[in-house]
Amino acid sequence: MCGIVGLYYFDSSRTVQADEVKAMADRIVHRGPDDEGFFVRRNIGLGMRRLSIIDLAGGHQPISTPDGGKVIVFNGEVYNFRDHRPELERRGHQFSTRTDTEVVLHLYDEYGLDFLDHANGMFGLAIWDEPARRLVVARDRIGIKPLYYYRDEEKLVFASEIKAILALPSVRAELEPATLEVYLKYGFTPAPYTLFRGISKLPPGHRMRIEGRQVHIEPYWRLSYLPKATASETELRDELFELLKDAVRYQLVADVPLGAFLSSGIDSSGIVHLMRDLGAGQINTYTIGFGKGYAAYNEMDAAHRFAEDYGTNHHEILVEPEVADLFPRLIAMLDEPVADSSFLVTYLVSRLARETVKVILSGVGGDELFGGYRRYLNVQLGRYARVIPGWLRRNVLERVLQALPADRNSALFNYVRLARAYVRTADLPLDRQYAAYTSVVSEEARRDLLTASGTVEDLHQKYFDECDSPEPLDRLMYFDLKTSLPEQLLMLTDKMAMAVSLEGRVPFLDHRVVEFAARLPVDLKLRGFKLRYLQKAVFRDRFPPYVFEQKKRGFGAPIGSWIRNELKDLTFDLLSESHLKEQGLFHYPTVQRMLDSHFHMREDHTDSLLALIAFQIWHRTYLTPRAATTA
Repeated sequence: MCGIVGLYYFDSSRTVQADEVKAMADRIVHRGPDDEGFFVRRNIGLGMRRLSIIDLAGGHQPISTPDGGKVIVFNGEVYNFRDHRPELERRGHQFSTRTDTEVVLHLYDEYGLDFLDHANGMFGLAIWDEPARRLVVARDRIGIKPLYYYRDEEKLVFASEIKAILALPSVRAELEPATLEVYLKYGFTPAPYTLFRGISKLPPGHRMRIEGRQVHIEPYWRLSYLPKATASETELRDELFELLKDAVRYQLVADVPLGAFLSSGIDSSGIVHLMRDLGAGQINTYTIGFGKGYAAYNEMDAAHRFAEDYGTNHHEILVEPEVADLFPRLIAMLDEPVADSSFLVTYLVSRLARETVKVILSGVGGDELFGGYRRYLNVQLGRYARVIPGWLRRNVLERVLQALPADRNSALFNYVRLARAYVRTADLPLDRQYAAYTSVVSEEARRDLLTASGTVEDLHQKYFDECDSPEPLDRLMYFDLKTSLPEQLLMLTDKMAMAVSLEGRVPFLDHRVVEFAARLPVDLKLRGFKLRYLQKAVFRDRFPPYVFEQKKRGFGAPIGSWIRNELKDLTFDLLSESHLKEQGLFHYPTVQRMLDSHFHMREDHTDSLLALIAFQIWHRTYLTPRAATTA
């Protein structure tokens, strides 16, 4: 696991300076505190920071082919490298290390641009091919590892984190106003957007090929939901178990201690179960919890019970953080704001894990693959909601719900919150309903909130149309797989783990598992109102019964309550009338109404307020004269 950087001048007569590349790498030391390395040749410069996981002594990067003609910098892991090395050696390739990085370089040497078809893993990488005068930059299929780039008339710059790109004096940290509305709609910035003018994300499953002055960005992998699997339910259940087991087996490869995050859910429990089945030895597990009054977020008791049953070396942390101090630090580490409180939880549990291990396995991705989100139930609810006359829903049911308090920290009032959102959108077509249901700030609210608004690309329609399945559930899940999974959940998982120099691995997102899950019939994901139908069947006879008896909890923090208490002073500082008027981006009366409604529990505006708070911290951190030294 590393951080990579690169600088390429389109004018081949211009020379990259070594200190330019080093300055970029120095900004991401946290991603690789064990080593650094650089390659500079005329108009190309590559650099890396290394967190040593495989071949601790011999894995120094950049790595070159024996003739020096091709060189690679690599962030991540390719888990099947040992499968390919013998065949490459039979074909005459010579190796000087035991690393996966060198195998990836020789896969390119052997197969050219098709080399990524042979790689199973998570990565951001760059290869300089001197004979072809070609630079290849690529991101893994699902987007587990981040990769950003900046391009102007004279150069192309790329890095694992935006702060490294901003280390170049010629790249200024400026707001891209057109992306602000995108951020407020989704609560994150989906690829290729970022909030920085001129800086973009390389989308998952894409490569960038630079030859001379020509820059080509193209997909090398596409997910298909067809044809649907036709085997029996029993056969598919057994096949899924073996596939998950093989994915975990691959991801246990490391020359350093590793462990697993453990909540009370089926995803993390499944990973620990498979680790034990595979003989991983003494398993280290880590759980985070909250104090009294936050039962909706607390998973410590159930996780502790599971850890005892499985004999793991279990570690727990009870969160009572100084959130007002921690928030600015973590937003700076993220590079971009997100309206998802799990970044705080992920950082704290990662910091706990880093005390004893260097690699952690996480259950991220299970919801998107097997149908774990309650919002997927809308597909079924729609069939019943249409039976209720529209006038009754609008004039009676909606008014009743509106009269009740809404608060996600209360089990009852959280159902009120969810019911309100559903009833308001029940008459819309599926893509517009899902857009309204999942938008952090609604379209109407964005119009009232922003002093200037533009056209927001309709990614719901784009990905609904791009999905090759006619099934509504498949389309919802495909949208999540292309947007919130890589650019929200995986991004914050990567950044928060790497902030403490911890490598996070996600076995459910082995591309073989993703492809298998996509082709499952939808009734094996959502059967009636039962979520995760097949995934639960896989572990039904393997888990203790209590795992299935628990209510689903989101992996997040009680931000809505904290805004009213621990974060109150910070919130009113960042969203003050004087500050918003000086900034000129938001209408203060709209923000004031949100705050008033949230504090009096008439509406739960947790997501909207978190989006604004995170944005303001980001704006204060990066878009000021001192940003170059503090970010």
